[in-house]
Amino acid sequence: MKWIPRLLLMTVISIAVAVGLSYLSTLDRSVSVFRSVQAQPVSEANIVDVVTKMQLHQRIRRVEISHAIVSIDLLSVNSTEKAEMFEDLYEIPSVMFASSTNINQVLIRVLDGSQKQSGSPGLLVATDARREKWLSNEPKLRPQSVSEFQQYLDAHYRMTYAPKWENRFKEKS
Repeated sequence: MKWIPRLLLMTVISIAVAVGLSYLSTLDRSVSVFRSVQAQPVSEANIVDVVTKMQLHQRIRRVEISHAIVSIDLLSVNSTEKAEMFEDLYEIPSVMFASSTNINQVLIRVLDGSQKQSGSPGLLVATDARREKWLSNEPKLRPQSVSEFQQYLDAHYRMTYAPKWENRFKEKS
């Protein structure tokens, strides 16, 4: 016979928890559950925040912002694959244009950091990406293969391949 008070007590506690949780959601209606990221002006003060959001395969050597132009140098090592380089060259302009309102051009250089020379690393590939060539619905159209990445980059951005690029990937092909 002791199970009736226990059942009644558990019912009251369950109702109290349900009411408490429903009241909790009404406390702060200004905060949305699924908040979309709004594009903001990128400056020297927040460029680090924007760059750290990127999922890159190569090391960042230098980032510079000047008016509406962002310049980024990446350092590639011998183990960096062609697909990883293309993914980075695709990712950087996509993130910069999607998360900013004032960036109209992104310049990217991939430098060959695998050489043990005392001088500066040589250029492998350079990209000049402009906002007017960028498609705002790109995340839905993300390329899947190496050839799709290369076709997309060649069609939408100005790509410059250095002789070192040809030498490096002719051997691996």
